Amino acid sequence: MNNLLNPIVVNIVLLRNLLMGGFLNSAGIGFVVYIGVIFLPGVRGTPAMLESLRAGDTTMVDVGGAGLFVAVPALLIGLLVFARHGAMTVITHFQAALVFLWVFSCLVMLFTVLLGDYPDSISQVTQYIVTLGGFVLCICFWQAAEHDVDNALTMAFVALSAGLIIAALVQGFHDYRWVGLIHPNHYGRYAYIALVVHSILIRRVSLPVFVLCLAATYMVSARTIMIGLLLFYAGYICCTFPGIPASRTGRDKLLRLLAAALIGLPIGLGVMMLVFDGSRLVSRLSEQLAILDPDRGIFSGFTGRSDSWNAFFDSMDKFAFFGYGFRSSRYNMHSVHSGILSYFMDFGLLLGGLLLTAVLIRTTYLIWFGLKFPDRRSLICGLALASTLVIQCLEPDNFNIGFIGAFFFMMILAYAKRPLSGTAMRPLVWRATDPANDNANLIRRYRGLEWLPPSTPGSARMT
Repeated sequence: MNNLLNPIVVNIVLLRNLLMGGFLNSAGIGFVVYIGVIFLPGVRGTPAMLESLRAGDTTMVDVGGAGLFVAVPALLIGLLVFARHGAMTVITHFQAALVFLWVFSCLVMLFTVLLGDYPDSISQVTQYIVTLGGFVLCICFWQAAEHDVDNALTMAFVALSAGLIIAALVQGFHDYRWVGLIHPNHYGRYAYIALVVHSILIRRVSLPVFVLCLAATYMVSARTIMIGLLLFYAGYICCTFPGIPASRTGRDKLLRLLAAALIGLPIGLGVMMLVFDGSRLVSRLSEQLAILDPDRGIFSGFTGRSDSWNAFFDSMDKFAFFGYGFRSSRYNMHSVHSGILSYFMDFGLLLGGLLLTAVLIRTTYLIWFGLKFPDRRSLICGLALASTLVIQCLEPDNFNIGFIGAFFFMMILAYAKRPLSGTAMRPLVWRATDPANDNANLIRRYRGLEWLPPSTPGSARMT
């Protein structure tokens, strides 16, 4: 019973904190303005505007590009004002992320001066600097007081939820799954980010929120996002299953369960195909998920994606070492529809591989740390990064402060656990390590949420 009531109590307390002054939060206000301005063109769009967009007479830049001149500055200003809470912690404690960014940026500039193509576009350099500054602000964001971070994340979740609901109510879902002027994959990505933000906020993945977000992605048949959602939730269930981390006996039981599932799944599918009309079922699923829908647009489906990936192999001799520059797909320098391949297209095989390796190491470390100590917020951030990397295999965005899904990927990547006062700095560790050595405290955290006395009047704090 407590497992059912705890999430409800947590959500009520978080909303109460906002009403009692928590909404006076610069980062939260920045999130709300940023999300609202990006959602607005899609909500206000008319069917005629959508037909014009799909016919190629207008582009998404024509429709909502001007809003980014309001959304991005509002986001950065909000984070900049909020950063005063955590900037000193970032300065006084070792941050491996900052060291990596410094070395990586120096290499980018060195390669740019030598033979890179980026100096030909001032916009690419400007976008890189703005994105780099935004990522540093994200690092500072997580070092602020915990209740302030929770208030900001609550405001982001409320803004995302309101945008998704309003867009669905006002526009509905068109025959080819657009929601107003919001692309189906974008709408699904917003639902995915809403689930991730809510999970990070309450330190567990809520089943009702997961079901609602999965339903939203299903309504627009955002297939890639559905895969990411399912992997995120399945990873959470596996990592928080009682007995994880498992003993040797427990690992044997888990292996037996996994073997039974791998054997039983195909048998169950075979039985289901015998009982039901298999061809009709496949046809129905194909229709619902728009797998063969030509109205989805260019590079739709796996066939369309694979056609776009050929551009990566066709252009290897041109970009192999230096790349086309940051956000090069935005300037029509290539048409690779994959965020993973875009690492290499933008920065070249050497620097792109270095950046992707750093992201993979960070993802693995957060999952390991979340299981080792355990720490639910670190674990959920690691799982979110892992599922987002799967999505990036088929979707084009990775680092893009102008897209909600890509920005929150940067935000989660910047997560580092805030050190408690009076703890010694541990050398050569990005500050996601647990500053507390109290075993009893770790055990209580493993069991779930622990409510501590509010650090300030009218606020609640979770560990």
